Amino acid sequence: MSSTSPRGEAAAAALYDDVLAPLSARLRAAGRSPFPLGPDPAAASYYVTRPQRAMRPADFDAPACRTPEDFARALAAHWTALGRDELAAEAPRFAAAAREAYALGEGDAEVSPFVYVMF
Repeated sequence: MSSTSPRGEAAAAALYDDVLAPLSARLRAAGRSPFPLGPDPAAASYYVTRPQRAMRPADFDAPACRTPEDFARALAAHWTALGRDELAAEAPRFAAAAREAYALGEGDAEVSPFVYVMF
């Protein structure tokens, strides 16, 4: 059983073909990489001093996106903060693909692949 619907698979494939592959090709042509391929030679250390030493209960609350539009806004804000404006512009398309990939169970007697079954 597939973990995504056929429409979700098609949406993911189209997103890759139409957005990610061309963006990667443009970055490579400009001599850039979409992500670091090795250590940053300019970084003296990757050690980060944490502002607090212990976790609080509120630290375990994860923000949620209640709608695909919320997801698109959060994704666009994240990519904008990272300086990835080309990806930020495509956030609605990523949200649409996520909407297509999200498929609830069909209601048959088969156990959902999202449930870990122990015998």
